[in-house]
Amino acid sequence: MDSKELIELRQDKNKLKQMYKICKPKCFAFMAKCFGSQSMDDTKMFTVFNDAVIVLYEKLEDPDFKLTSSIQTYLNSVCRNMALEGFRKEQKLYKTTDRDIENLDYSDQVTDVLEEITNESPYEKAINKAFAVMRNKGGNCAEILTMFWYQKASMEEIASRFTYTNAKNAKNQKAKCQKRLKDIALQFERN
Repeated sequence: MDSKELIELRQDKNKLKQMYKICKPKCFAFMAKCFGSQSMDDTKMFTVFNDAVIVLYEKLEDPDFKLTSSIQTYLNSVCRNMALEGFRKEQKLYKTTDRDIENLDYSDQVTDVLEEITNESPYEKAINKAFAVMRNKGGNCAEILTMFWYQKASMEEIASRFTYTNAKNAKNQKAKCQKRLKDIALQFERN
């Protein structure tokens, strides 16, 4: 590249934008060819290319900078080096020993799920209230739903426990109980 083109790039931002649009697809193709699409997705390529353009822009600000190749070749080279540096850093993450892992202290990063305060949605609150109402009313619905949802009981087990003639009858009764629970919950949710 001659000094005239460098001067134009330094002075005219539109030339820089034009160079960006022209070089981007070629750099992407170059990186895909060098590293494969498995190693570098479009997001990573975009990041690397933008960083390479920033490097070029900073070099253009230096009056002593002389470009001895085409801009495309320069950007390809910078992209390649940045990508390789990124891969080296990523590989370091995998080169840990058991001793390294044993010495790590995660206690300040781990929170107990039971300690966290969870905000129930209005519908969840309504379901819980409705379930309490069903339990207090008596009948089999609360127990059927508890067996099904929490104890993971099969329909055969539920049929046996409540002396239904078969699993299909137990399934029908469970569906009625679920509908009743939903209806009660909707009443609570409206209030």
